[in-house]
Amino acid sequence: MTAQQTPAPRSPEEVLLRPARQDDVPAIVALVQAAYRGEGGWTTEAHLVDGARTDEGEVAAMLVDDTVTLLVAELDGTVRGCCYTHREPVSADGTTRAELGLFAVHPAAQSRGLGARLLEAQAAHLGGIGVDVLMIRVLQSRPELHAWYERHGFAPTGQRVPFAGSAEALKVAELGMDVMERPLTAAP
Repeated sequence: MTAQQTPAPRSPEEVLLRPARQDDVPAIVALVQAAYRGEGGWTTEAHLVDGARTDEGEVAAMLVDDTVTLLVAELDGTVRGCCYTHREPVSADGTTRAELGLFAVHPAAQSRGLGARLLEAQAAHLGGIGVDVLMIRVLQSRPELHAWYERHGFAPTGQRVPFAGSAEALKVAELGMDVMERPLTAAP
């Protein structure tokens, strides 16, 4: 069987990872809102941040940006996970970085390895196109998220940046974000 042929049917728990399409936009927005602002998942920020995490315009714009890779994970034909990376221009020292974001798994599908599979698919793709470092900004006050990223190869840089969204959305005044990085290529 070649890669061009239809794959064999997947088991019910098997996940299909693929690039996002325009018709996925509403599902991605709903998924991200459930994961970031909903109740029940371990990744919720509802106790720290109010409002929508993203909207259809932002997600649609990602799909036409050549520097963005937006992947989705389907489980039983339903989008249950997503993450994007945005490649930055090569830095003065010759390093190419990409930022990981909009990383979400629906609360009903969490703790089954779906996030790890999405992350590793992005890392493999980026490493294959010459990206050296994957970077993420993680909300402070979320030690469980920091620990998850550390288990997946990220290390804190010590850099802190302001919250990426609207400061009015914060329920915790002056809450910032910690920068973490994961090397994708071996050091020379």
